[in-house]
Amino acid sequence: MTYSAIRVRATPGVSRSGRTGVVVIVAGIAVAGWISFGRHLFGIGGELTIAYAATLGIIFAVLLVLTGLAVRHTARRGFETRAMTQALLIASGVCGFLLGLTIPDSTPRGLQTIISGPTEPALGIAIGIANPLGVIGIATAIIALVLAIRDSRGRITLVESWGGEETAEAADRA
Repeated sequence: MTYSAIRVRATPGVSRSGRTGVVVIVAGIAVAGWISFGRHLFGIGGELTIAYAATLGIIFAVLLVLTGLAVRHTARRGFETRAMTQALLIASGVCGFLLGLTIPDSTPRGLQTIISGPTEPALGIAIGIANPLGVIGIATAIIALVLAIRDSRGRITLVESWGGEETAEAADRA
């Protein structure tokens, strides 16, 4: 008995509207805005706001908007977005939200964060947490983008076939 594997593209289902992708885009812009300007809502915005907006805000916005577009494209083509892609998007958003809470800004009273204010040791702890949150948030956003792009192309499934020469020839053609 001979076994062969044939690569078959997943058959797309019914095309959907892509609202999930739009939600991802809006949430991504909101997270980027929170990281960039969230401290101003609490009255502790300072000199570092422009630097955060020009770096972290743009990076998060671009990554999450592109991921949202890929998720939307996936749904419009009738394919499914993987649970792993969704989990990484949520992880990136949570890291971005927490980063907005812990990222310091330079004010007349010195460095401050939303959750600690200017008091030590909470300020030092918040600053120490902010850097890993930013790195993890960006890394998970990049991975989510790669997975979302792969999801938009459909999945490749492996099918075992039983038989002789005919299936081996079909596998060679695929």
